[in-house]
Amino acid sequence: MQQQGYPQQQMPQQGGPYGGQQQFAQQQPVQQRPAPHQEPAGGPGPDGIDWEAEAAALDGPARGGQRAAEPEHDRADEQEDWAEDEYLDEEGSQDGSFFSEQDDSREAERKRKEKGKKSGRRNGGACLVVALVLLGGMGGAGWWGYGFYQDHFGPPADFKGDGSGAVNITVKNGAVGDSIGKMLVDAGVVKSVKAFTNAYEKDSRGRAIQPGTYTLKHQMSGEAALKELVEANGGNVLIIPEGLRASAIYTKIDEKLKLQAGSTAQAAKDQAGSLGLPAEANGNPEGYLWPTRYSVAEGMKPEDLLKQMVSNAVEKYGALKLDEAAQKLGLKNGYEVLTEASILQAEGNNSEDYGKMARAISNRLNTNVTQHKLALDTTLQYQLGRKELTYKEVNDGSLKYNTNMNPGLPPTPIGNPGEEAIQAVLNPTPGDWAYWLAVSPTETKFAATDTEHAQNTKDWCISRGMQYDPKQVVCK
Repeated sequence: MQQQGYPQQQMPQQGGPYGGQQQFAQQQPVQQRPAPHQEPAGGPGPDGIDWEAEAAALDGPARGGQRAAEPEHDRADEQEDWAEDEYLDEEGSQDGSFFSEQDDSREAERKRKEKGKKSGRRNGGACLVVALVLLGGMGGAGWWGYGFYQDHFGPPADFKGDGSGAVNITVKNGAVGDSIGKMLVDAGVVKSVKAFTNAYEKDSRGRAIQPGTYTLKHQMSGEAALKELVEANGGNVLIIPEGLRASAIYTKIDEKLKLQAGSTAQAAKDQAGSLGLPAEANGNPEGYLWPTRYSVAEGMKPEDLLKQMVSNAVEKYGALKLDEAAQKLGLKNGYEVLTEASILQAEGNNSEDYGKMARAISNRLNTNVTQHKLALDTTLQYQLGRKELTYKEVNDGSLKYNTNMNPGLPPTPIGNPGEEAIQAVLNPTPGDWAYWLAVSPTETKFAATDTEHAQNTKDWCISRGMQYDPKQVVCK
């Protein structure tokens, strides 16, 4: 049997490795017995005990004598101490190993016991460290478990309340819950994407959030941010309808930017050279304020919006190659295409009629059915800025936009057309119409001759309980 931590030792045959006194390297002397039939000096006494031999044994080496004199319980204690201790002294040497001589003095015995107590204290300290490590591990596992629960099952990180300050954020086309939430987190509006998407999933109105620029606050709750986006109805944007005149667009910009009335009109005049207008516009933005949705941010200037509108129009018109298409239609340039398209927007009730109206305008301009005159009130109304016209004004040829007196197209567009009207000019519906009469928001009557047109007008006047003036071909 091999003692743990030491090489195997050759032990005397008396007893086992740990039997009796054989655990020590130095063995107790064994007394030689006399040979048989030889009478030793001072042999056994009358009682059968060799007292001299026993006395010699007691007077033997100090280790043997000392050990014999020690109480049995002290030796048992020592065995316990040896079994529990590694027998390394303070300098790291082995004390009581198989290769060293055991010191059996009282002082050595006391030191060994004291060392056992220290070893016990060391073992107790080690146990305390192990316990603390285990507790720390359990605490770390608990914290990780709490974090895992929070991430997967707990409420998301969220701010409280409606927030403060102001920040402009832009919702892009196609953005939905997660992408909007990330954009809000990056802008410091909400604390986590999940805080917003939770609110987004609960409120079906979130699906209606439109692209645009919104003004929100810093550190809003997810619910507050969603509510603000929904109630902003498309965000902080300016919507320009198709066919709107420049003067009406200027008013909208003033209102949106909270500017004094006339501010945008003045900016359009003062900044005309820097708006990006082509040469044929001659500094007039009419026809180049592209109708669409525009993002509006706090502190934006009116010229910033005007530049965006002009830029969009130039890009659109370039893609449509208006100058090239105009030559095929008998028009001078793309600018005349815009002018005709603006008339369609002003005259038509619905886009389904644009193709027929474009053909009627083309027939008026290119045939003698109306002496090349458009004879439209909308062009003169544009110049005068009102719908009511006098007889004198209708017959005043000095008014350049008076198409009743002047042949051809008016000098400029009379509004800002959309793509449907432009496409109708480029691709007019085949037909011989030269006249039209809008009888309702959904119906327009077309005619090829003046007689047919007069009858359509008379019928419409009677249906409205009005008198018909055959000379002017109007209702009274």
